Amino acid sequence: MTFITRAGALACALALAGCAGMGGSGDKPDGTNGMQMPGKAPADAAVAATWYNPPSEFPGICLTQFTDGSLRFDGGFAFFNPGRWAYDAATSELRLQLAPTPSLELSHAQIVQHQNLLRIEADKNTLVYGVKADTKAIGLGGFVFYRDTPCPARRG
Repeated sequence: MTFITRAGALACALALAGCAGMGGSGDKPDGTNGMQMPGKAPADAAVAATWYNPPSEFPGICLTQFTDGSLRFDGGFAFFNPGRWAYDAATSELRLQLAPTPSLELSHAQIVQHQNLLRIEADKNTLVYGVKADTKAIGLGGFVFYRDTPCPARRG
């Protein structure tokens, strides 16, 4: 019984140590982790922000940013999963680091066609957007994702 208790405590400590390192480059000297988005806070405490591309000729696509720095696409763009995100309030830059895909730079090469896209850091598989509290949408892969639009419930 003592062994199980100690093993459980060790596993918990290791899990917490692993979580502590998940903030990545978003960690700030003031102790904040950069995982706070400007604007309206979602009802779910685990969610930092949602962006939704409503269905048209393609099914709707949901981009969910979680407070732990992870992000997930549902309904489309699953090849970008798993992803990470960080927000720098000083520069108003939202960084979306996506799963490696050979077409990331090519599909976003015309930056002016992708709403609020500032630059592409292809070597890091990262798209950098200008996002402030009043930013309504971002463009990703030729689709417009609207901020704070509720995503439909996931199935399965």
